[in-house]
Amino acid sequence: MAVTQPDGLSAPRVGAVVLNWNNAADTVQCLRGLLASDYPNLGVLVVDNASVDDSVTRLRQQYPDVTLRVNERNLGYTGGNNIGLQYWLEQGADYVLLINDDAVPDPGMVSALVAALQARPDAGCAGPKVYASEEPERLLSAGGRLAQGWRPVQRGLGEMDRGQYDTAGAVDYLSGCALLASRAMIERIGLLDARFFAYFEDVEWCYRAGQANFKSLYVPEAKVWHPDTRRRDNASVSVTYYCARNQLLFAHKHRLGLTVIVRLLAMHSRTLLSWTLRPKWRSRRPQRNALARVLWDYAWGRSGRMSP
Repeated sequence: MAVTQPDGLSAPRVGAVVLNWNNAADTVQCLRGLLASDYPNLGVLVVDNASVDDSVTRLRQQYPDVTLRVNERNLGYTGGNNIGLQYWLEQGADYVLLINDDAVPDPGMVSALVAALQARPDAGCAGPKVYASEEPERLLSAGGRLAQGWRPVQRGLGEMDRGQYDTAGAVDYLSGCALLASRAMIERIGLLDARFFAYFEDVEWCYRAGQANFKSLYVPEAKVWHPDTRRRDNASVSVTYYCARNQLLFAHKHRLGLTVIVRLLAMHSRTLLSWTLRPKWRSRRPQRNALARVLWDYAWGRSGRMSP
């Protein structure tokens, strides 16, 4: 339900979803940022993804007025956020904001995203300029593009912000770090694809939106800060697995053609061979094993959470 602002203009209802998983300290900072928002019609929901630490207790103690949903099992980024998306649709929200638990939004972020979507009826979702928490002027994302071979690339990644990405406009996809989606888009294309579990789901959702004639809008006036996880992700077995598998799942789901799938399989196979035979990659044996599992699981049509 919209509310009327002091200037007489209507403020559509926005519901935010913060997905927590064993990370209460960061989630508290995220909530602090959201509750400091200058947007006058913002609701906040925390979805706990079956944390095994004291997250639920801490969040209830520190933010007793914030709605908290606790999942019985870890549903991943996709399944956990889908709980929140469904909740806000049932509550009548006009827009739903997905924001990572370790992201801290600027007070004007939500207002800027809503204004951008209201000014562009052809847009279904909008995303902010994403900065690194460690270096507040270093960019992590100014919207994304799909490069040759359907490879997702974050524009501006690692660059210092000198105004080179200060023009708003449509992009191929938006970072799932902070993404505002319209009710109209969600009702048309559906929720996140739970088969992805984590990673690449933002690319797929925005691509699906584009297929339904909804543009993904990058809004530089909106800002959010998020940890720079590139080094950690490069060494992560799960990130290796989900990124590679979900790229194949994306190509298969959207029928990008046998040529694309064969090229992706060949690329992953070459990497697997290099990580196996070249001594300098001996330290990447766990990632090699994850990539081997990707090829096996894709061959058998397996998706969702990576098996132990």
